[in-house]
Amino acid sequence: MNKNLPNKIVIISLCEKFSNEIAKMISQDLGMLFCNARELIEYELIDRKRVEEIASVKYVKDVEKKVLKNLASYENVCISLSYEHFMTSYKSFENNSLIIFLDLPKNYIKENEMVSFLDYDERKKNLSELSTCLVCVRKLDKNFVKDKVLKILGGILWI
Repeated sequence: MNKNLPNKIVIISLCEKFSNEIAKMISQDLGMLFCNARELIEYELIDRKRVEEIASVKYVKDVEKKVLKNLASYENVCISLSYEHFMTSYKSFENNSLIIFLDLPKNYIKENEMVSFLDYDERKKNLSELSTCLVCVRKLDKNFVKDKVLKILGGILWI
């Protein structure tokens, strides 16, 4: 395998639920493993609040970093990452991942996520700069978005 080619797809947007659904659909269509980073972290911690009480917030953050670093080593996988997890682990994913930013409309984010308009602009700018590919989503039909992403991926061999 050529180490310069991406061997995983990372799907990110400012609405984690939307990203999860699209990443899962893409992984099914491409025969890839699907990973939701938040679920892997929660599985590792079992009970995050209790672990924070017993250990510390630092311990929880260290576990998150470890899980994300591990996840970055996976191949033939489509990963859904939250904005926060992506920003803390970007360096682990940047060289071997196709990072797709689903740019959702501001009003959709306001209705579905707890992101202020100020945070929205800054987060959108960050993701636009760090992603490999930006997909402007104006039609919120998930099958349409999945097909749009697959069309963009067409012809790119990463596995």
